[in-house]
Amino acid sequence: QRSIKLCRVRKGGQNMLRIFYTCKIRGCNYFHWADAPFSNCRCGRKAILRVSKTEKSGGRWFLCCASGDRSTKGNASNGCGHFEWAKDNHLEPIRSLLTPLL
Repeated sequence: QRSIKLCRVRKGGQNMLRIFYTCKIRGCNYFHWADAPFSNCRCGRKAILRVSKTEKSGGRWFLCCASGDRSTKGNASNGCGHFEWAKDNHLEPIRSLLTPLL
């Protein structure tokens, strides 16, 4: 497990902002989606994992619509508006690899 890291898709497209496992070793092509336990939003896409940055709930992980406008709070201005606080079954498989900067 020491050679596995958690990354986020940064390229545009339908998988934008999804998280996945990859290998730290140069030349290794290991890849596996890390968001299998996440629900689908009402748009039918995998919800994305984010961390709250508000004063009241700062540092708490949540799942939201992948189609939402990430420049506005709650993604309500775009996408389906899906929101749920991340539960232990969402976080447990990836907890040791999570960082707020992900």
